[in-house]
Amino acid sequence: MKKKTTVQSVNKHSTPPAEETKIQEHEVPGLMTLSDSILSGAVVEYRKAGYSFARHLHTNIEIYRILSGECYMDIQSETIHCTAGEFIMLLPDVVHSFYLNDTSDCEFQHIHFNPEMFSTIVLEDEGVFPITLMHAILFSAQFYYRMESDPVIDEHLQKLITLYASSNSLFSAANINVALMNLMLYILDHTETEHGFSEPQLQNSYVAYTLNYIRENFTQKIRQEDIALQLHISVRYLSKIFKNYMGVTLSNYINIYRINRSIELMQNTSLTLTEIALQVGFKDSQHYSKVFMNVINATPSHYRKAILK
Repeated sequence: MKKKTTVQSVNKHSTPPAEETKIQEHEVPGLMTLSDSILSGAVVEYRKAGYSFARHLHTNIEIYRILSGECYMDIQSETIHCTAGEFIMLLPDVVHSFYLNDTSDCEFQHIHFNPEMFSTIVLEDEGVFPITLMHAILFSAQFYYRMESDPVIDEHLQKLITLYASSNSLFSAANINVALMNLMLYILDHTETEHGFSEPQLQNSYVAYTLNYIRENFTQKIRQEDIALQLHISVRYLSKIFKNYMGVTLSNYINIYRINRSIELMQNTSLTLTEIALQVGFKDSQHYSKVFMNVINATPSHYRKAILK
C-alpha cells in the first residue's frame, strides 16, 4: 500500500460524492489524545523450558523481541519458531498461543498496547473511506509481523520499557504514545505489501469501510449484502478483497471479532454467558458456544474460569 508521509488527525474525512452519501455516516473518531498512555505493559520476561500459554486472543497489539533462547507461537493455523534476535508483532483479533520446548529457556522483551489511538490518524483519504494508521498496520501484514530486529527497533523498544518503568512524569504518556507511533511507522516503512489489485487505494478503502462497519454493527445481524450494497460492489468481490487483505473470510472475521468482544465482557462484567452471547451479536448461547469452541478450542465457561483465576 502506498503511504503518504503526511500524518493528519482529523474530525472527519472529506465529503464524498452524492452517490456515496451512506458511507459518510461512518466516520473516523475525531481526536487524538496523547495524555493517556495506550501502553499496558513493557517489560523483559524470562520463561523456563516447558512454559506454555494456551490459545487466546485480545484487542491489543503484542510485541516480542527475543533476547535469548527460543520459543514457539501458534498463530491462527501456523506455527512459527522464534529465536534470538527476532522481532514479532501480533495484531489484534488474532488467535495465538505461546510456548517453549522442554530443553530451552527464553528471555524476551514483551510489550502490549491498545492501538485505538492509531484509528484517529489518517494517512490517506482518496477512496470511499479514509485509511488510518491502524488500517495500514492491519493491511501490511496478515496476523503478524516478523523480522530480524535492528538498532532502530531495539532503541524504540528499550525506550518504551524505560518510559513504562518511570511513567509518572508529566509528559511520559505523550512520550510513550509518540514512541509507539514512530515504531509503527518504521515497521510499515520496512514492510513490503502486495495485494495484487490494480487499484490498491480503492480496495484499501473498501476493506477499511468494512472493518468500521463490523465495529459499529457487531451487536446485531450483519449481512455481507448490505456492506457490498453501500460500497456499490458485488458480495463476491467484497469477499475476495477482504480475504486477500485480512487472511480470513469475512464471516470468520466477524465471528472472531465477536468472540474477542465477548472475552472483554467476561473479564470486565458479571454478565451471564447467555447475556454476553446476545450482547455481542450471537442469536443464542448454543451458537455462541459452538463458535467459541471453534475459535479458542475451549468452552466459554472453561475459558472464563481460566482467565478469572
